[in-house]
Amino acid sequence: MEKERRRNIIIFTILGIFLILILVNSGIHIYRTNQFNKQVRTSYEGRLGECTVELFPRAGVADSWEKRDVEYKGEICTFTGMTYDCAVKNYSDSVISDWSLRVNIRRDCFINNSWCGTVEIHQMDRDTGEEKVQTLDLRDYKKDEIKIKHYFVTQDLFIPLTAGDYIIYHPSLASGEMPVQAFNGEAGRVILGFIFYQFKGREVFFDASIKYQLHKGFFQGTAPKILILCFAVWIMLFIVRIIFVFTFSTLKKENASVIRAISKIYYNLYKANLDNDAFQEIRSIDSVHKIFADFTSARTAFEKIPDILYKHENMDEVRDFYNVDTWKERLKDTDICSADFKAVDLINNSGSCWIRTNLIVCKRNAKKEPVEIICGLQDVDEEVREREENKLMMERFTTDLSNEVAEQTLHIQEIQRKVVSSLGDMIGSRDGNTGGHVKRSSDVVEIIVKEIIRRNASGNPIPKYKKITEKIGEEIIRAAPMHDLGKIFIDTSILCKPGKLTPEEYDIMKTHSEHSGEIVNLILRDVEEQSFVDIAYNIARYHHERWDGKGYPEGESGGKIGEGIPIEARIMAIADVYDALVSKRCYKEAMSFEMANKIMLEGMGTQFDPAMKEIFTACRPDLERYYSENPDD
Repeated sequence: MEKERRRNIIIFTILGIFLILILVNSGIHIYRTNQFNKQVRTSYEGRLGECTVELFPRAGVADSWEKRDVEYKGEICTFTGMTYDCAVKNYSDSVISDWSLRVNIRRDCFINNSWCGTVEIHQMDRDTGEEKVQTLDLRDYKKDEIKIKHYFVTQDLFIPLTAGDYIIYHPSLASGEMPVQAFNGEAGRVILGFIFYQFKGREVFFDASIKYQLHKGFFQGTAPKILILCFAVWIMLFIVRIIFVFTFSTLKKENASVIRAISKIYYNLYKANLDNDAFQEIRSIDSVHKIFADFTSARTAFEKIPDILYKHENMDEVRDFYNVDTWKERLKDTDICSADFKAVDLINNSGSCWIRTNLIVCKRNAKKEPVEIICGLQDVDEEVREREENKLMMERFTTDLSNEVAEQTLHIQEIQRKVVSSLGDMIGSRDGNTGGHVKRSSDVVEIIVKEIIRRNASGNPIPKYKKITEKIGEEIIRAAPMHDLGKIFIDTSILCKPGKLTPEEYDIMKTHSEHSGEIVNLILRDVEEQSFVDIAYNIARYHHERWDGKGYPEGESGGKIGEGIPIEARIMAIADVYDALVSKRCYKEAMSFEMANKIMLEGMGTQFDPAMKEIFTACRPDLERYYSENPDD
């Protein structure tokens, strides 16, 4: 019990450290995102970057004009008016949440209008050296509200600007000039406009810059998705451990109660641990206690018991029964076994008596092997009724114990399946193709595996697939939905790209099979039998290997060529490719059954195991019926 308590402390400490690391990294991510969002950035006209600004005159015929014979300061003048557009473009993967545009005046001119925001005009009085500042909506103003220097020329507002003056444009939220949406195939952009006047024959010169802030969401990018995955794994591990703690602590309490109860039945009672060879005397008569009180080794104690307690006439059978090396195999499929032997009567000293020796399993490991065993010696010369009552009590105990362990095991497996399903849904939410693909390709695996098992049972098997029993087939079917879990690590821009991937993007996409194998190991290794873990790992990691050695992640250089590819991965490869052919994807339409069948058969011996040709051909009617009844939405 002390050892189990220490183990629980260590495991919960590790889980606590794991959770702290997740929370710390989440805090760091939130802090960095906040700092990123608070940063005020500056971009200048003509410079390329995540945000660019361009200020240029319109080229249309109606976008420049003249005001002729206008009286200005006592002189007759001609003014040229021109419309200037300003484009603010967002090339980043974030939203421009706030921005303002500064236009520096390099030659004297007049500003007349702007849209759709307001203009903060900085005007220097050359006579007094005083700077005058006023913010105006040049499309909607009252004449008596204008405080800075200005003129009205034929009812048009002329605000003079000299070299060194500048204006700051504040965008209109109501007009959709802010925020500027993030890059999504093309640059997000906002167009605003100004009207400037200049004396005829002269040009307006200015330059522009923009101050802006980017806003990135907390769940944007790969880092938060990895943190969410880690937290999901932590929750699963924590729940599994809690279930184990409560389950086995309950079983230990029940075991203690049973030991106390059966102590009244057995006059000699011993407990053995087959993993560490520990021996414990629970109850014995005085003459035997003197012999076994100091024993600590189970093997040594049970080698001594036959010579002390039993008659020589059945010694061979007794020694065979007490052979500790055979107990794991003997108790593999049962929680109790017993035998009746003739023994020395140490209680009544009457020469001999019949005793029944029982071996009772108290605890099993993850592989269902017996670990703790109680050995009880019982006098069977008593009345039959009492003997039968005792037997029923023991059978009831072992049945309840087995049922509880089986129930808890099923509960743990259900939790594991729900975690895998949740991860599949998480991938599906990022890539609409992958969610349906996981379900469909798993159903195709089931059709193929059932055909292999049917052939094996009918006496007409494919030789290399003879070893696929119903149990192994069920494990392959159960493992199939896990084959694409690694796509959680692939960036959405690659996963959902409608066109052909670049070589660099394809290299990133290929890493999903390695990640899939790692996730399977992480999720299953402590809660499933090793045989199932191995099958699930092989499917997840190697389902993109090719028969000719040109697949990934290992290929020919890693020995994954021909028979070097695990059988379950070869089956998954057939299902994976067939579903990709006959299903609609973001980058293609669904292929006809005839064309898909032709491509699959041509790939036998290059991409696929040639022995699968006969099996695939036999499955074709069921596959086409399945996809006809379950059309791809």
